[in-house]
Order: sequence, then structure tokens, then C-alpha cells
Amino acid sequence: MRTDMQIIKAWCLALLVVSFSGCATSLKREGQCLASLTPDFLHATEELASLESDWRLSLVKGKDLFLSSSLWLSAESDEPGRPARPFPSDSDPLKAGSTDRYMEARRATLEAYARLLEARLRHQSTVDWYGRVYDRLRTRLEEEQILSDVRLVLLTGPGLIFYPIIRWNLHSVMWDGHDPDADSDSITLYCADRLSKVTALPEPASVQME
Repeated sequence: MRTDMQIIKAWCLALLVVSFSGCATSLKREGQCLASLTPDFLHATEELASLESDWRLSLVKGKDLFLSSSLWLSAESDEPGRPARPFPSDSDPLKAGSTDRYMEARRATLEAYARLLEARLRHQSTVDWYGRVYDRLRTRLEEEQILSDVRLVLLTGPGLIFYPIIRWNLHSVMWDGHDPDADSDSITLYCADRLSKVTALPEPASVQME
């Protein structure tokens, strides 16, 4: 899971790309896609963090109840000057109360884990796509930065004629032979579909002023 600082950087990165009116269509589309995903991703990470915290607290509570029960039995049997108390029967109210509390804590732990697992499955798609779009956008920006530096170096000399070859080689290396701009690219298809749904949402009704 990405840290809060990484999330903030991703949000700023998306806004920065969206604000560039002259940037490439694919870069701008993926920036808008990341911006639309960020609120859902933040909600998912906050819910998952809260549910995981609840689950861990229930684990600690169950462990404490188990240890306190074990220490009580040990203290009763080891008290100086008294014969060791036999292990309490199931009808002993102290044992029954301790067992009930432990079983209740165990059920609470299982329920807390079930809620965490359900949330993980429910948010899995959002978390996965956020990571994929973020990495795609970061790679595009790294490529653009390198190409910008190359253009500055070649601009003042005859080496500018080699720029197309350098650009093609860099593109091949950074994308490992994969074409991120292909119509069949999974991230391209996902972002196009998501953005079409976002723009299709109805505008909020304006407030009627008297």
C-alpha cells in the first residue's frame, strides 16, 4: 500500500498534468484518469486502515483475556500455604465467565477479520487500477523529461537529426517493446471507459434563487 505522501504526490501529479493544455492526449487522459481515481483510492485506504486497526485491537484483547485467565489459574494453584487448587470444572462460575469472555473476544476477532477481508475484495479493483495508472503516468513523465533534456542538448548542433532515432530507442527501452498508445492497451481502455462514465454523470441541479 502506498504511503500518504505518495498519495499526495500522485494527486498533485495528476492535477499538474491536467493543467497542461498542450500536453499529449494520452498523457492528459491518464492524468485525468488518475485524478478521478484518487478520491476513491483515498476512501479505500482509509476504510482498510480502520478495519485493520479494529482487527488488530481485537487480537490484542483476545490475547489479554487468554493470558489473564491463565495467570488466574496459576495464581490459585501456586498460592503459598494452601494446597494446589484442582483445575476448575466447567461449572465453576469464574472459569465459565473467563471462557465466555474469551470466546466472545474470539468471535469478535473473526468478525473483524471477515469485515477486513470483504473490504479488501471490494476495493481490490480500485487499488490495483490506481497503482497501474499511477505507474503508467510516472513512466510517461519520466520519458518526456528525458526527451526534453535530449532536445535541449541537440538543439544547438547538427545532432538534432538523430532525435527521432533516440526517441524511438528510448521509447522501446522504457516500455519494454510494449505500445502504451495502442487501442488495445488495457490501461488506455480502462481510462477511456472511466472518463466516459465520469463525463456522462448528470450536472447537479442549480439552486433556484427567488
